Parts: sequence; C-alpha cells; structure tokens
Amino acid sequence: MDFRNLIATDNALHHLQEEERPARWSTTKVTRIVTTSWDGGSPYDLEVAKMLAARRLLGTFYIPVKGHHKTTRMDVADLHALDRQRFEIGAFGVAHQNLCSCDSKQLTLEVERCKARLEDDLGKQVFMFAYPRGKTNRQVIASLKNAGYKGARTTALFTRGLSFDPFRMPISARVFPHSRSTYLRTIGHTLDIRRAWMYAAQFRRARNWVELATLIFDSVLRTGGIWHLYGQSREIEELRLWEGLREVLDYVAHRPGVLYVANGSLVNLRAAKFVGAESYATTPAV
Repeated sequence: MDFRNLIATDNALHHLQEEERPARWSTTKVTRIVTTSWDGGSPYDLEVAKMLAARRLLGTFYIPVKGHHKTTRMDVADLHALDRQRFEIGAFGVAHQNLCSCDSKQLTLEVERCKARLEDDLGKQVFMFAYPRGKTNRQVIASLKNAGYKGARTTALFTRGLSFDPFRMPISARVFPHSRSTYLRTIGHTLDIRRAWMYAAQFRRARNWVELATLIFDSVLRTGGIWHLYGQSREIEELRLWEGLREVLDYVAHRPGVLYVANGSLVNLRAAKFVGAESYATTPAV
C-alpha cells in the first residue's frame, strides 16, 4: 500500500474526519473509556495486576489451559488472586493454536475446554475470549457463540471508536517495541484505510511504543472513544518493558471523566449504547 497516495485521497480524509468527531450515542456526553487486556497466563501477570491495582485500573487476563510455548502457566491460586482483585478472567484456548487452521472438532475443543476448565477453577462463568495470534474467521466466531461467550478480542491496532463487533474487539496500542515499518506493514495487510490514515497522519511521529500509546490516549481525551492497551507479561519480562509500562499506566490513570473497565464490561456497555456507563467503572481492590 502506498501511504503517500493514501493520505492524498478524499476517501481517507472522510474517514479521518469521521474518526475525529466526538464519540457520542443517544446523549450529548462524550464517552471516554480505558480498558486493558493481557494474554498468556504467565506468572508475570501478577506483576501486571499489581501495577494496575496500584493505579486503580482494570483489565482482563486471558488464560490458556497450557502455558504458551511450553512455559509455565499460573496456578489456580494465582487465578483466584486475580479474581479477588476484581480483574476479569477470559479464555485463551488450550495451547495457543491458530483457530482458523483447526478442524471443527479441534475448534470445539479449543473454545469449550478452556472455558469449562476456567469456570471449574474459578467457580463462576467466563464470557470473554482472546484469539491466539489474533486470528479469527466466521467459523471461529460461530463456535464461540455456541459455547456461550459474549465477546472476543483481536489484536487489530489503532482503533478508538465506540462502535465495534463484540466478537472482533480491537485494541489501540500494544506493549511491544515495533518499528514504524512494522506498524505500516501490519496496517497495509489489513487494507483498512481509516486505520492506515490515522497512523500515517497522527501517530507515525511516535518514536516508540510508549509515545504511541500516549498519543492515542490523548486523541481519546480530545474526541472520545476507547483506549485499549494490550500486552503479554512474558514478553514484557523478556524485553524488560516494565518501566515503559509504568510510564504509560501512570499517564492514563486517575483522569477525570474517564471510565476504567474490563473487556467484558465494555461489551456490555456497547450493547447498552453506553447508557449508564458510570455504573460499570468499578475499582479493583488494592
């Protein structure tokens, strides 16, 4: 995709103008929401939870049945520790399989076994799912709906709008040091003109993932919408990204007029067109 030509097109300009309009539904109040999500079930998730709780932020931790790439998955006691702090627990499949490559039997096993295992461990229902490797299709979504999930998260970057498919929930920023060329290449593969324009026109000047995350958050403060931070604590530990994460979380925390919710509450809010949104902004126990 030629991004210089993209910036010059009237169609892209129309999409950008739509994206920059205040995010409103049935009322005149602008809705600004922060949510976070964390994949893999690594024991380092507990460190992420500690950082979130200290700033009264919420999030959803997506847990597989088995550890990612043969790594150790957190134990049941850790799951209960997250649950006691009012963090949402979501499912992440059995063993990080690309669900789009699974046959129907494997697919059913991946989405149903993980849900049942987590529900047995927690003693409560699990309604959210994250797609391993961010991959999904109609068959996968149908399987999730049949299993009783209410929503599922992708890894589609640079999205801020309030209107989204609950089974294709996008993200805004990722805790990972991607290069500008990687961001451009990733967006180009999606053929999403709106997101490509938004990155090229507004966010490409960011020198690193921390600046990118805060720039996107600033745009949500200006015009409304959703800021969704996603990460994997195993990567954060391996790449030593903790200090950057602290900086970003400090930046977005304790903002007047911003609702801090988990992914599942975000799906419920969207279904209600964000009426009564404040009732979902619960605070994690510290």
